[in-house]
Amino acid sequence: MNKKATIFKHLAVIYRRNPWVVVAFLWAGLLPSLGGLLFIRVLYLHWGTLTVPSLLDVESALVYVLSGAVLMGFALIPTTLFAVLSGFVFGWEAFPFMVLGYTLASGMGYLSGKALEKDSLPWLLQPYPKAKRIIEQKKEQMGWLVFFVRISPVIPFAISNLVFALLNSGLQRVLWFGLLGMLPRTFLAFLTGTLAGTIQQAINAETTGWHYPAIGLLLLISLWGIYRFFKR
Repeated sequence: MNKKATIFKHLAVIYRRNPWVVVAFLWAGLLPSLGGLLFIRVLYLHWGTLTVPSLLDVESALVYVLSGAVLMGFALIPTTLFAVLSGFVFGWEAFPFMVLGYTLASGMGYLSGKALEKDSLPWLLQPYPKAKRIIEQKKEQMGWLVFFVRISPVIPFAISNLVFALLNSGLQRVLWFGLLGMLPRTFLAFLTGTLAGTIQQAINAETTGWHYPAIGLLLLISLWGIYRFFKR
């Protein structure tokens, strides 16, 4: 009971010092799901009358990339849902543009987190000196942590952006290691969309049995890499 009281007291101190950190984590934890539900409802209602533009057109591609970057970067829609629906709606011609939008979204999310966190990490880690020491020792290896976090199919994109910002991982590491880490899981989500026969299947992410072993493998790789990063 005393331990729980200490944790809540510590969180209260952090909130008083920088409430925007708490607000940002609540935003990143809740808004993507709500935005995804709204996006699905609008898409489902208007699917019958929707005209799908070709992304081979420069203006359409630019709108797609920038819209995706804003939606994902500011945690307005889950990245997995965006990938699935992109695969279903546009097909493989959208994949390189989606990767570009995802990379821009990573930068937006990271820089937004840096603007809000205001060196809050020392306060967050104050009760955990061992964790603080490990993070200081691993500063130059943060790229690998970014990679293994991004490859995970269960760690939310928006939350990880805030964590990277708190850890001061570095924009270049977040962009390049994050790009490499996100490709496998994003490819799986995108492929699921291309294989869907109806909008309902795409929204429900219905797929064949091979999908689950692939997700399990990515999760194991992610857990192994994160564990190795902190224990090595």
